[in-house]
Amino acid sequence: MSYRWDKKGDVLKVILSPNITSNDFKNIVEELKSFDDIREVRLDLKSCEYIQSKVLTGFVQLNKFCKERSLNLILVNVNESIVQLLELTNLYSIFKIERDFTSYTPEELISFFEDVELADKVSDFIAENYNDNYKSLMKSLIKSDDPILKEYAILTVGKAHDYDFLEDVRAALQDEVGNVVKAAITVLGWFQDFESKEKIYPFLNSEFVDVAEAAAATIALLAEEDDAERLAELLERKDERLKKIVIQALTLINDDKCYKIVKRELETEKNELLIAYIIKMLSFFNKKEVEDILINYLSHNSNIVRETAASSLVRINAVSKIEDILKKVTDSDSMVGYFSTKAVGELCKDKSCADYLMKVYHSVAENVKLAIIEALGKIGADCADFLYQALSEKNEDIRKEALNSLYLVLGDKVKDIALECLKDESWLVRYKAVEVLGKINIADLENILNEHLKGESNKFVKEKIYSLLGEL
Repeated sequence: MSYRWDKKGDVLKVILSPNITSNDFKNIVEELKSFDDIREVRLDLKSCEYIQSKVLTGFVQLNKFCKERSLNLILVNVNESIVQLLELTNLYSIFKIERDFTSYTPEELISFFEDVELADKVSDFIAENYNDNYKSLMKSLIKSDDPILKEYAILTVGKAHDYDFLEDVRAALQDEVGNVVKAAITVLGWFQDFESKEKIYPFLNSEFVDVAEAAAATIALLAEEDDAERLAELLERKDERLKKIVIQALTLINDDKCYKIVKRELETEKNELLIAYIIKMLSFFNKKEVEDILINYLSHNSNIVRETAASSLVRINAVSKIEDILKKVTDSDSMVGYFSTKAVGELCKDKSCADYLMKVYHSVAENVKLAIIEALGKIGADCADFLYQALSEKNEDIRKEALNSLYLVLGDKVKDIALECLKDESWLVRYKAVEVLGKINIADLENILNEHLKGESNKFVKEKIYSLLGEL
């Protein structure tokens, strides 16, 4: 037989054999009619290395049947050659495609550890379905010479909380391969192995960043009363990379003592990259004064620091400090105004913010004007008239951003404005106009684009039009 059934609860799996034909699908559809208690059909192609294109008509037939019955159809374990066939026949987007690990033997699953895209998912699946068979396989992999298999075997027993492997994981700290060591460090944290903490500390200074970061995370998981001071001592070294790792560990521990250490380090640090990093880490501490610290750093002389301060204010949702941030919009240093305005656009949804930005618009530098136009679109207040006027600005970037913000404010009502912008002298504005038209509901969009294409000279705008026409 070319197929067989496997029903579990309300999920029905149709397991296809390599010799499946389009005629078989007629039988599959007929037999499916007898199942009145299912919600999902999974078409398993694990055994099919290749299928003839005419078999795809059966896929379409089955898909039609499932839609009529409100059944969820999923193609599972689809071979790459079949994926390519679906793409060539423009059917790929019609089907939902997944990997179903229940179709594989434990031995077959292990081979997926070599697949970068599937290794983590397979490890999770094995851990969730852990049994003596999987345990035996993990034991052999941990003893193997293949570093990839060893790495994922360690991670898998860690996820499965199999403490019988504790000594094996400890031994892996001495492995020559960084990823194996990283896995061991990570799992010892999961195992809450306080005895190994002393051996993990040196890895904070590992030449492999992933290993050092894993050490920081595990030390945080195993942290005790004296770890904050011990980490603080490491900050005294003149090693920038080590500083970042130690700051990360302190942030993960995240207690009052660690906060004071990180804050002190910020006050004494001179390197702009480290200052930006420490600002970001400081924002993960739930301290009210952090908002004020971040606002102060909006005025730092480094744009990297300013940008980090602004994004951190957004991350912690500092809406209570909107007024303080707004005051910096008109700062004499236009970059302070620029990043402050960017923060306002992300944080504020109140009309008063939009009113203030429109009020100061004509008194600020061009870069701040651009940020204001962008912010107005994100705030979403009734400012369409103001944005429409901005379409007359000499600065093409401002005109482009004004159109985008009008789209955010007006939605489909922006159609006529976007059509008008197709005549703009700047290709950047015309490109944005095409992009906006592609996002809104227009019945005659194809005719509009084809007509504009006749007189369009810019290759980027043309490519955008061709791309949209291909999607229609």
